[in-house]
Amino acid sequence: MSENGARRIAVCGKGGSGKTTIAGTLARVLAQRGHRVIAIDGDSNPNLAITLGIPPDRAATLTPLPRTLLERRVDESGTTRVVLAEPAEAIIQEYGIPAPDGVTLLLMGRVDHGGVG
Repeated sequence: MSENGARRIAVCGKGGSGKTTIAGTLARVLAQRGHRVIAIDGDSNPNLAITLGIPPDRAATLTPLPRTLLERRVDESGTTRVVLAEPAEAIIQEYGIPAPDGVTLLLMGRVDHGGVG
């Protein structure tokens, strides 16, 4: 747990194992209990919005985070790192999608057509 009590929970597993259902349910329950929840859908075929209760027609139109939010920077030791171009809180404010129960969704990406994934 971090200094401020924040927790990061990742849900992983093989395809078809129920990761999205577990992640969405966990996010909604935690938000209903008063926790601030930022749910991040990093799947190339994102469906977390629907699990969170966003209607399918609205979920299909959600805009993913732009790639310009990541920058390559070289530190004083010469190591190249990929970092956020803006503070995380600013990204959440600008790109966060409100979902039921007080969850905020960030959509990492989406494959719109073949050859782009």
